[in-house]
Amino acid sequence: MKILIAGLGLMGGAYAYRLRNKGHIIYGYDINKESLLYAKEEGFIDFIASDELTELKECNLLIIALYPKLIVPFINKYKDLFTENLYITDLASVKANFLLDAQKLAKPARYISHHPMAGREKSGVKYAKECNFDSANFLITTTDANNQEDVEFIKKIGLELGFSNIVCTDYLNQDKMISYTSALTHAIAVSLVNSTNNSEIKNFIGDSYRDLTRIASINEILWTELFFENKENLLNYIKIFEGQLDRIKEALNNNDIENLKQIFISSTKLRNEMNK
Repeated sequence: MKILIAGLGLMGGAYAYRLRNKGHIIYGYDINKESLLYAKEEGFIDFIASDELTELKECNLLIIALYPKLIVPFINKYKDLFTENLYITDLASVKANFLLDAQKLAKPARYISHHPMAGREKSGVKYAKECNFDSANFLITTTDANNQEDVEFIKKIGLELGFSNIVCTDYLNQDKMISYTSALTHAIAVSLVNSTNNSEIKNFIGDSYRDLTRIASINEILWTELFFENKENLLNYIKIFEGQLDRIKEALNNNDIENLKQIFISSTKLRNEMNK
């Protein structure tokens, strides 16, 4: 299969590296020429695509690894090159603000969206090889425009990339769930790190702090966009999270030992059920 990947950052680079190793012919496109040259020299891609992307006429799949707000303008710019033999997918974690428009513009190509629940705190193609998909979830994001053939096509790509758990969901549900499992966790990590600027803190860090705050080293441009793109869902879960913190605060203020124990028992039970 001939695949063009637009956007050779961390995830686009990781996709290129793995899909080329599966025998696919990979074209790479990025406005950052250094990223393109690195990807070519390191064997992530076979060819650097032209700025006009005329190679799309020969491709079977276009993978868009761009920030969400750039996806519709990108499709609109190159839509005249799309054929009915082309599949298009994107990696974006939030979908509602662009996906339906993207699918309409992409015709006659077939557009099926997805999101890899994987990544690293670092960014850029130079870290792409370190991006591990083995234990990660792969979300296939559908709308009414998609059929089972579309789902099976992108599922095959997920399997080739090495994802261990492939889940199909609609785009509105994905945005809702991602706001909890991804956006809220980043908000918590950032808030925790910003809670003190004590220079001594590094001498008191253990596994709990290290694990909780790994994602606080954050791409501020991308995550500002993601937070605002999923604003209403995120604000709702922040409110719920604040309520859970208030329960702990209330138990402490009231010296309510039994209530605090029950809060801990509840979280332990819920977390253990996630591993089943």
